[in-house]
Amino acid sequence: MTEASPPNKTEEKSPDVKPPAGGLKERAKGALMFAPVVLLLIWWGGEPFTWMMGAAAAIGGFEWARMVLTGKDNAPKGIVYVAAGAAALPVMVSGMMYSPLISFWFLLALCFLLFAYNFSQNGPSPKLTIFGVIYISFAVSIMVWLRGTEHGLYHFCTLLFIVWASDIAAYFTGRTFGGPKLAPVISPKKTWSGFFGSSVGAGLVAAGMASAWLTAQLDVAGGTIGGMGPVGYFVMGFVLAMFGQMGDLFISIFKRHFGIKDTGALIPGHGGILDRIDALLLVALVFGSLKILAG
Repeated sequence: MTEASPPNKTEEKSPDVKPPAGGLKERAKGALMFAPVVLLLIWWGGEPFTWMMGAAAAIGGFEWARMVLTGKDNAPKGIVYVAAGAAALPVMVSGMMYSPLISFWFLLALCFLLFAYNFSQNGPSPKLTIFGVIYISFAVSIMVWLRGTEHGLYHFCTLLFIVWASDIAAYFTGRTFGGPKLAPVISPKKTWSGFFGSSVGAGLVAAGMASAWLTAQLDVAGGTIGGMGPVGYFVMGFVLAMFGQMGDLFISIFKRHFGIKDTGALIPGHGGILDRIDALLLVALVFGSLKILAG
């Protein structure tokens, strides 16, 4: 997840997004505004969950397209909304068909239409817009598919808890131990201590999710990915946290390049949807791939 950094001169001039307050109190307040509804829909599953994830993909696609088209001459504003729809529809298809592969092909077809729309409007090259839409939409589609599998709630919560544990552990270990910067140009406040702390925290949480006591309580004994136990899940969580940090930095590269601090201001103290799910997107792709390979 994104660790707040002071805006540089380029970021201060950005007219599109007003950076939210980034203090811990403000972040906690923003999380509490949305967490109850989000957790309820995750537990509920089915169509309500699919609609929520479709909305998240739409907002993420909108934020991405707005970011990469900022300042482009003759950029048709409509393409931002077309990108939002192109990101959301495959997620809905995934929820109906329970197949991320069908969603992926449907997504490619929509991106062709997005390209055609942009061409007809004489807009700038849409390559980066299409890339972001595919990345966001397919990752969210994987999450929708995962929730619909056997023991889907357990698997989805495992994914979510790994990312949350990684985020929290990185924040507190980074602040406590400090040390060398991980990527000072991209994300000035990230440290190597936070990077390794996030992996340890995520590994411990993942191991707990695979413990015999918890799987028995949740009636999912033997339902872990690949039948792995706590040790295997610790390793999985440890590695997935690294992918989460990479996913965070990946989005940060584009934010830095386009001179914005946050992709939006939807969630007080957190920024936009992409600012919150940047790590989750890449981890979901890897976690979902492991689930597919394990059967």
